[in-house]
Amino acid sequence: MTTLSRALLLSCTSLALACASGGTGSTEDDGDDGGDGGDNTMCGLPAPDEDAGPRPDGDVGELLVLDWAGFTAAASYTFDDANQTQIDHYDALQALGIPMTFYLQTNKRQAGDPIWAQALEDGHELGNHTHSHPQEASAEDIDEATTFIEETFGVRPWTMAAPYGDASYQPLAEERFLINRGVNNRTIAPNDSTNPFNLPCYLPPEGADAETMASQIESAREGGAWRVVLVHGFTGGSDGAYQPVDIEAFTESVELAKEGGGVWFDTVMAIGAYWRAQKLISEATPEESDGAYTWSWELPENFPPGQCVRVRPSGGTVEQDGQEVAWNDRGYFEIALDAGSVTVRPE
Repeated sequence: MTTLSRALLLSCTSLALACASGGTGSTEDDGDDGGDGGDNTMCGLPAPDEDAGPRPDGDVGELLVLDWAGFTAAASYTFDDANQTQIDHYDALQALGIPMTFYLQTNKRQAGDPIWAQALEDGHELGNHTHSHPQEASAEDIDEATTFIEETFGVRPWTMAAPYGDASYQPLAEERFLINRGVNNRTIAPNDSTNPFNLPCYLPPEGADAETMASQIESAREGGAWRVVLVHGFTGGSDGAYQPVDIEAFTESVELAKEGGGVWFDTVMAIGAYWRAQKLISEATPEESDGAYTWSWELPENFPPGQCVRVRPSGGTVEQDGQEVAWNDRGYFEIALDAGSVTVRPE
């Protein structure tokens, strides 16, 4: 890991810092950042479209983690292979205004293009898509890609995408990453049994129109689920991208998906960290002491620092590290995952 990468990783451990892939992995929040009743956020999570409800005033003892940070559903757009048509159309992708994930195949000339440094600055995620894209998993090939990304862009890749979705990548990914994206098409539900090291995704057919692609996000919205979309590149180029789609159809599909509201659009790392943490906390059994309840968790290996989830207790005040957490008028408390526990006390 480079000196810059280590510095970024250490700086991200601050509970008050919004972090994802060395930049910001979440959409912008539109409120102030402090004080009880404000729209404060520690980790850069976006403000949901609708409030979750008034502050609960029941008995202490239950804790609900809001699905998808308070949104109805979630969606991540991913791009594989560092293809030239992604670079050529980066401005159009950036203009959509949502964080995306770019999985770099690092033995390609385009993997060193300065556009990826710009993507990081713009709040997107860079992920590992191996060095040479082999069918059969190779630890050395995966690690070579990670080294390239760290040394070239100064960030650690927290997620990877397995070439061809091959199952041989799953055990190696589990030792190195938060998430490994596969290729099977299915949505991911809160607290479900989806394997985080074979995360499903939707691959549009070649030349798919805007309505076809947008319908996949609509199905996630209707089901309260997370949809991951995979695009290799765009038509009209010479990079040989697998199943390319028209850039105008793609951007129109995203705009259509955004129009429906209620969807958290973000990187695989940002949404994946929330999804995995929600399950950990939801499965934890609280310990009771003097009327207060404490939920504790242990984050898995390769979990990015500086992440949060949003919770609604059945009543009471919320504390972390001996300090009271401010209530957010949008209907939740936002708690830091690095703290490893949260305590709810009667008022």
